[in-house]
Amino acid sequence: MYLFRKISIFVGAAAFLFAAFIPYVNAQDQTDGGSGLQLSPTRTEISASAGESREVTLSLKNITQNDVVAKAFINDFESDNATGNPQIIVDNTERTPNSISNMVKGLSDVELKPNETKQIKLAVDIPGDAAPGAYYGALRYAAVPKGQDLSSPQDQRQVSLTASVAHLVFIEVSGEINEQIQIESLSIGKDAKGDNKEIKNSSIFLSSPNRSSLGIKNLGNGFSRPFGSVSINNMFNKEVYHYEVNATEPKGIVLPNSSRTFINNIENIKTPGRYTAVAAVAYGNGGEVVTYKSTFWYLPVWFLLAVVAILVVIGSGIYLVYRKKYSSKSGRKNKK
Repeated sequence: MYLFRKISIFVGAAAFLFAAFIPYVNAQDQTDGGSGLQLSPTRTEISASAGESREVTLSLKNITQNDVVAKAFINDFESDNATGNPQIIVDNTERTPNSISNMVKGLSDVELKPNETKQIKLAVDIPGDAAPGAYYGALRYAAVPKGQDLSSPQDQRQVSLTASVAHLVFIEVSGEINEQIQIESLSIGKDAKGDNKEIKNSSIFLSSPNRSSLGIKNLGNGFSRPFGSVSINNMFNKEVYHYEVNATEPKGIVLPNSSRTFINNIENIKTPGRYTAVAAVAYGNGGEVVTYKSTFWYLPVWFLLAVVAILVVIGSGIYLVYRKKYSSKSGRKNKK
């Protein structure tokens, strides 16, 4: 069952690709080029107490020239423990402890004419016995031509794996919320392509590094929205660069018991020498700050060649002085 679940996650991620869908970064209209649908907004965040009700409002548009039925699904998801992008679990036979499947009411298929937009209102009912903490899931729509026969389980399964658009729902049930984070890493790297996909982290660089990766783990039972800063100081403890962590609005979320890496550009690493990166990150209401340090060296090729040249000159000088003194001593001995 565990292996099947992991396979489902992989298939779901590969099928959807989340084109134009970066749910933890912004909340713009979402259009999946292969889905034929447009959905906005991309996420809803709810804070409520057990037993309370809330509402989610969506705008769903058919961007094709044909009548379609937007098939509705509610899926659990997991963090990828890296970028923060959700890993959809398309297998709904086994729900996660943080599932919202029993909270969202009224989710159904939607018929749409060409270029038609419909407003969808869904009730969110928090069970009276819901434990305090974080709950989350994806409301997903996949377009199929109107009138298509989906009577067989195989057809329904195929639809569940087609390109789709999704709306993420984050629900935090109030009560005894444990807020705690841990900084797992602060790495400096070089991104040659500029797409953050192949960052080569190191502690020694021959060319100026341009990326900083801060790994944060959420040890609590609620959603964490860490914030703070990273400073980069040279060997004289002078700050050469500074940036804010998780400065987007809405802020990126770290799910409970998961990790996320926040990647930022860095600049001004120009002078050869040893550098120290210092992270100071807060969470919750900002009353507690977690710090972390890491060091790296910038040793460009020209600097190394210059050092080698200087060592050669010094070594040659020592050799010549020694040879001259030795020759002088030998000359005096021969005269005697």
